Amino acid sequence: MGAFAATATQVLAASGSTARGVLWGRHRECHAAMLPRHGETGIRPILVLNDGAVAVAVYLPRTGHPGSDLAVEQWMFEGAALPDRLADVLRGEEQASEPGIGQTLLRDHTGSVVALVDAVRATGNLALLALHQRDPDAMGLHITLFGVEGVRPEQLVRDYGLVDSDLESHRAYAHAENAMLGYLVGGTEEVFTQCSQNLFVKELVSEPADVAAEAPPEVATEAPVSLEQLLAAQFESLQVTVDSSGLPGASPRNGQIGGAALIGMRRGRKYVLIPYHPGNAIHGHAAKLWTNRRSALVVSDDHTYRRRATISGVARVASHAWVTKRFPAASRAVTHPDGGAEATVGIPVYWFVTRVDEVIWERGLLPQYRLSEGRAVCTINAGGQGRHTKQPKYFDAGTVEPYDIAQQHHREASGRPTDPSGIERSEWLVTAASALAAREEHLRTTV
Repeated sequence: MGAFAATATQVLAASGSTARGVLWGRHRECHAAMLPRHGETGIRPILVLNDGAVAVAVYLPRTGHPGSDLAVEQWMFEGAALPDRLADVLRGEEQASEPGIGQTLLRDHTGSVVALVDAVRATGNLALLALHQRDPDAMGLHITLFGVEGVRPEQLVRDYGLVDSDLESHRAYAHAENAMLGYLVGGTEEVFTQCSQNLFVKELVSEPADVAAEAPPEVATEAPVSLEQLLAAQFESLQVTVDSSGLPGASPRNGQIGGAALIGMRRGRKYVLIPYHPGNAIHGHAAKLWTNRRSALVVSDDHTYRRRATISGVARVASHAWVTKRFPAASRAVTHPDGGAEATVGIPVYWFVTRVDEVIWERGLLPQYRLSEGRAVCTINAGGQGRHTKQPKYFDAGTVEPYDIAQQHHREASGRPTDPSGIERSEWLVTAASALAAREEHLRTTV
């Protein structure tokens, strides 16, 4: 876990709301935010504290008004109610929706962060998907945390025996951005890598410093394109689900350009359809959707339109036959990509189907990347060819010893684990030293 998590340049953080509704209508909404907003800030947002605890840095803009900033601190760190200022940021501005879409909102990235933190404060659960846009070996490490709390930097140092230099880069970035720094901290519940990540490599085209200067005014005031246009340009989306108990999960959904997710219309409503091909016959998202039929898809388009959108709504797992009957065009687009009479691609094991109840566009352009010619999309996938010597490792779960579930239940009952002495951190630093050194050398020579 340590080497990939500690060197990630960005993390998709996800959580579920408290349960709402009654009986069969009871559900949890999915919330997600990229931390930080893009992966070229120069910081590494995940701080591995020891073998069983992780912190992720969160930044919220300061206003310069002492009373307003104090209210934000009390909300994040002391359990106070959400301040009105943050509630307005979270709510965003309603936009005219395309036909078939329930609601379209425009808001700042801060609104996504606030929604995430508010959900985590209520449930204590957090999923992290560690990412590195320019690293061919960033495999999409997934970490689930329990007992998560909002913690001030000073408390983090005390609780885990850290030294001030451990937080130096995070504090420097907060100062440069005039932002409040806090941490979401919890114990590790699940740690695994994503077999569907790492299908491509991106190369940076425009530096973040150039982004603000070139952003047209409409970036702050309107949705840039239709949902169909957005998804037609994508080869990746990030899917978030949460089960009825509040356990969240996040993972990539990849494919050829325009084939990672498709749009269908049925009875006046728009749906996003994602095919899932052989590889993992039983998938974590599918299991979660059986108990909580809600999903969110985060599309960070950092190559074509350079905007981020989150699509959320009622979701389900569907068979290929079910999709073929109701969305024949989407079904045929997957199995007959060349438009011929014969199917050239095998049928998916199942589909993820999400009704587009809400689309949230974030203001601002993202740094621009392009696909590396040497590592284009779909060079490896769960059911396809195993290139780059990686695929065999993804399907070796049968050789891994199962963890002690009774011990895990005991850990969760004890709440967020702490180690003021710093002994556990010292032991972890020794254990992970060689892996971290190899990772750093890899990044120096490759990225």
